[in-house]
Amino acid sequence: MTKMILTALTATLLLSGCQPYQTQATRANQTEDQLIQQENQRRMAGRVEILEREIGRISRELDALRQTLDSRYTQLERKTEDDKRELIARLTAQLEQLLAQKPAPTRTPSGGGTVQGYEHIVRQGETLSTIAKAYNVTAKAIIESNQIKNPDRLSIGQKLFIPE
Repeated sequence: MTKMILTALTATLLLSGCQPYQTQATRANQTEDQLIQQENQRRMAGRVEILEREIGRISRELDALRQTLDSRYTQLERKTEDDKRELIARLTAQLEQLLAQKPAPTRTPSGGGTVQGYEHIVRQGETLSTIAKAYNVTAKAIIESNQIKNPDRLSIGQKLFIPE
């Protein structure tokens, strides 16, 4: 019996350090899987870091573009206001010039009596209707006062009597 106990003890000691081949292969696979997962996590962490930097760069670029756009919009508004003021000043000066022109000599219409009015010298680009509008009279009144045969043919430098 002692022999048997000794044999059993020896067998137990010898077999306790041994693992079946399948268990070792499973552990090796698990270890390899863990290493692969760790490597994948490192790669993902690197990609996330790169994406975070890229998002930061894009955000800064967007802020810079927004500031540039705001600045240009402000400049455009200022320029528009300046242009409006300049146009108003120019039109006011032209209107004052038109109003300051000495009245043309009075003309006697064919029906008798005298008519007060202004003398206007035709400039390039002016039409009978624009001249009439400027003096707040009808084109027909200008045509009749000046005995114009063809209202579509005004000459630059032509003097027109504009009735009041």
